[in-house]
Amino acid sequence: FPNMGSTGLLSALGRVWKTGQAEHLAPFYYQDDVRQGWRENHIYKIPSGEIVALFDDVTERKQMEDSLQESEERFRVLFEHIRDGVFVHPMITPAEPGAFDMVNAAACRTLGYTQEELLRMGPLELDDSESSAIYIPEAMKRLQEDGCVLFEAVQRDSKGNKIPVEVNANKVELAGRPYIVSTVRDITLRKQHEHELLESTQFLKSIYDGVNNSIFVVDVQSDGSYRYKGINRMHEILTGIRSEEITGKSPDQIIDAPFAESIIRRYDACIQSGSSIQYEERLVFNGKETYWETVLTPVRNDAGHIYRIIGTSTDITQRKISEERLTKLSVAVEQSPAVVVITDYMGNIEYVNPKFTQLTGYSVQDAVGKNPNVLQSGLTPREIFDELWDTILSGGVWHGEFYNRKKNGDIYIESAVISPIFNKEGSITNFVAVKEDITETKKLWSELIAAKEKAEESDRLKTAFLANISHEIRTPMNGILGFSELLKEPHLSGEEQAEYIDLIDQSGQRMLHLINELVDISRIEAGETFLQISETSLNKLIHDLYAFFRPEADKKGLLFHCFAGLPDSRSTIDTDSTKLSQILTNLVKNALKFTTEGGVDFGYTLKKEQLEFYINDSGVSIPSEMQEKIFDRFRQADNSLTRHYEGAGLGLSISRAYVEMLGGAIWVEPIESGGNRFMFTIPYKPSGLLDMQQFGPDFQERADCFSSMTILIAEDDEVSSLLLKRSLKGENITILHAHNGEEAVRLVQQNPAIRLVLMDIQMPVMNGFDATREIKALRPGLPVIAQTAFTSKEEKEKAKGAGCDGFITKPVNKIELLCLMESLLNP
Repeated sequence: FPNMGSTGLLSALGRVWKTGQAEHLAPFYYQDDVRQGWRENHIYKIPSGEIVALFDDVTERKQMEDSLQESEERFRVLFEHIRDGVFVHPMITPAEPGAFDMVNAAACRTLGYTQEELLRMGPLELDDSESSAIYIPEAMKRLQEDGCVLFEAVQRDSKGNKIPVEVNANKVELAGRPYIVSTVRDITLRKQHEHELLESTQFLKSIYDGVNNSIFVVDVQSDGSYRYKGINRMHEILTGIRSEEITGKSPDQIIDAPFAESIIRRYDACIQSGSSIQYEERLVFNGKETYWETVLTPVRNDAGHIYRIIGTSTDITQRKISEERLTKLSVAVEQSPAVVVITDYMGNIEYVNPKFTQLTGYSVQDAVGKNPNVLQSGLTPREIFDELWDTILSGGVWHGEFYNRKKNGDIYIESAVISPIFNKEGSITNFVAVKEDITETKKLWSELIAAKEKAEESDRLKTAFLANISHEIRTPMNGILGFSELLKEPHLSGEEQAEYIDLIDQSGQRMLHLINELVDISRIEAGETFLQISETSLNKLIHDLYAFFRPEADKKGLLFHCFAGLPDSRSTIDTDSTKLSQILTNLVKNALKFTTEGGVDFGYTLKKEQLEFYINDSGVSIPSEMQEKIFDRFRQADNSLTRHYEGAGLGLSISRAYVEMLGGAIWVEPIESGGNRFMFTIPYKPSGLLDMQQFGPDFQERADCFSSMTILIAEDDEVSSLLLKRSLKGENITILHAHNGEEAVRLVQQNPAIRLVLMDIQMPVMNGFDATREIKALRPGLPVIAQTAFTSKEEKEKAKGAGCDGFITKPVNKIELLCLMESLLNP
């Protein structure tokens, strides 16, 4: 702005600063080494408080005005061709100027009126009274005092549009009358530019001060060092450093050395590249570790040299923390033992984790883009899927189970939790499913339920069994004790005594059978039952059983038949004859027991390599739901208290155990005409000629080894002792009797001739275990056979640990006892 003092610009700046009102100075002449001409100054105070001064080159207009004064003709030519509108009107009073005397073509073009229309109008009719300052007293005063005034106003054109204009009003005298000659310039574009400049300035300032990013300005010194020129408000907030603390300082003056060196290297890189660079950095402010994403932009001067760097930094500390969390989440999902599937809104798969591929056999490429229905097996009800979609489309979380199919066709059960994923607007964009293979869990759960039901059933069976056992024991005991008491009565006939003894024997046999069944099932449960394979004639076994049960069948009036499916030459097999006999005995006995009319037949046939035994009866048919259960322990087809038949319900359980030990299977099936068919199989193993029998030479020959032998029986129960003595009677054996363990030890000490001891375990004074230990201490080679009513594995181990050489259970079987004695005396 040349000639500031002489043109009044300085004074105007002062006035605008004080009043805030815009001023426009009259044109002035300027000249320098390059240009010369006339200029007008325009001064404004913007809302931020800063003063903006603009100038227009008005040389052309000034020259025209001068020419007008020089020549009226020339004035009129210029008047009509000047680009600005020119209005001439008399000034009747300062407040009420008169109508226009003259207007040029430019005025008509700008306002859209004809010359005739404008000449009928005055300035007030064109003026927008709300914003024009033409008649402000101060402006009119200056016009009167200075003869000219420059101001801005707003005019309305013929269509009512507002046009911002700059008015240069001059007071002149024509023919002795005061006139105002106003040059009016359309400043619409300038106003737009001013508005844009103001907006740009305010915008940049609002960005600088209001942006959430940190902005800092670094000046590049001539020696290559760096000094901070300033920082914005957000930089102060984020770093805790005030602008005045950083301005004019180098990085190493405000930041710790290691970080300062890193920052300087970044500034050097920006200058060397000559363009913007972007990077992430870790900085410590006020002892707090922070992460930043920074962009450095070089600024060049007119010569192209970089003299400044503008940096913008974004605090990404929270983003870094979030990224770390997302990384952990991603790793967790990738390594999750549960299946994770993410689909789009339509249900198409977008993501599966490794567990999905491991479980289903589908690769990521197989799954992505497909619908999860590729896993459907057809076993999950349609209603489940309807419920699923109704739930998740309404924004809920669905819990449920699927029966799915793997790629290899295997069926598996999945427990699933499926939920929608919402965007910021609250709309569902995706669905996520977290699923777990619960096939084994379901299986274990089913097994647990079955085990629970089985345990409950077993408990019920045991209750029924105990009630039944009580009945089965008390009934024969009642017969034994009752008829034993009757035998004491005098004057009984021989026939009555024989009848009573027979009834006592029947009751005893019944009780013995019950005890044997209990012992057998106990041995089976303890795993102490073993096979004793020997040569067995099936035909002889069948015919012996037929002969044994024939009287009972005749007594009940039943038809009774047997059938041998092989000739005698092929009917001898290797098997456990005792167990096979017991199986058939149990089944035939049950058939006769539960059949009241009709008949029973039994036998066997050979089918391939299996012997198939059958027992048919015409008794009460076993319900289908009981056909498997009746082989369970303590189970009978009728467990009620009103049963019509005796028995502990162990026979079939024992039979099944023995059949399975022999390598076969047992089952029952109904007969269409009524009744049941029990069947079982065992392998057909034809027997060759045996080189020797199970126990060597004929037992009668082996019995000679007992001749003139002394045996000690240690037994506190007189009945059991008497039974043993009677069992050994006739074997030319001398028997000594001890009533307790202490007496047994004493007799062994006093009688070196004792060759064997039969030791009861439960005795008074000293039990059998302790007595055996003391006897073995005296005579280690003396055989001791433990005899007890207990058959558990633990009991046998105790006996063995005490030094016993053999073990036999009560009631003692004579043959078994003699065989055991022979094996110990002649090893």
